[in-house]
Amino acid sequence: MDKEGNVVRQHTFPYNKESIKAFLFGISNAEIEIAIEACGIWRGVYKVLKELGYKVKLANPNKTHDIACRKKTDKVDSRILADLLRANYLPEVYIPDEEMLRLRDITRHKSNLTRLRVEIQVKIKGYLLRKGVKYGKIWNEKALSKLAEDDPDIKNLINVYWSLREEEKEVMRRIRKIAMNMRKANLLMSMPGIGEFSSLMILAEIGDIRRFESPKQLISYAGLCPGIYQSGSTERNVRNNAVNKWLKWIVYECSGRATMLDSRFQEYYYKIKQRKGFKTARRAVARKMLTIIWYMLTNEEPYRNN
Repeated sequence: MDKEGNVVRQHTFPYNKESIKAFLFGISNAEIEIAIEACGIWRGVYKVLKELGYKVKLANPNKTHDIACRKKTDKVDSRILADLLRANYLPEVYIPDEEMLRLRDITRHKSNLTRLRVEIQVKIKGYLLRKGVKYGKIWNEKALSKLAEDDPDIKNLINVYWSLREEEKEVMRRIRKIAMNMRKANLLMSMPGIGEFSSLMILAEIGDIRRFESPKQLISYAGLCPGIYQSGSTERNVRNNAVNKWLKWIVYECSGRATMLDSRFQEYYYKIKQRKGFKTARRAVARKMLTIIWYMLTNEEPYRNN
């Protein structure tokens, strides 16, 4: 699309370097900006376009779809993206550097392995319940070996469980090695409730702390405060889905452990819990932790309980 909004070239092509080069053939990389949606393959496309020397911006798909009046076709999407980019109204998404992307990959990979392992554990328990088998503490080698001997079907699930456990341990070894040699990770680990894995995930999901001008912006990014809908005299809280769900999850998990390890968080937790319940109290502790994390990373100082 040119500066006047006229479509110059529009085509569907396969996702590979040769097809992208063919589509852009004849257009100087100094004369063009490219907008792509933050979909499942954006990183591969982004890498190819950057290697070819093009300036690339990443767009928020939810906001662009709302602007397109929920009419969803590739043709409409491409035109909307080009038009928003031309008018300088593109709802951009932050693109982390390569180091942060690698941290995101390894921490999300570890989390996904853990979720798969827990899913297998649930299936093993469900299988035992269907068979009418009573079980207690079964997540040890002796108990699982006995179950595998008694039932060849459950043996398959147990083998998958042990395989996932070993893969988790291998990934955690890599995570510990990275965390122990990273200054910012060690700063975060000075806060009760944050370990090697959680420190790396928090760093990876936040990226550059300087893009958040205040703790409130960071809390909003994590989705730990409700959105507000206001029209005239009507005002209500609404759920904000355009948040970093990984950051929200890991800080919420850390908040539970922090309330057990640190008197500062413990007192704050019980104060809120008495008035509004444990869920609201956990979120409040998570918000307090993120506020402190913002100051720790901004000032590059360790945690101080005062």
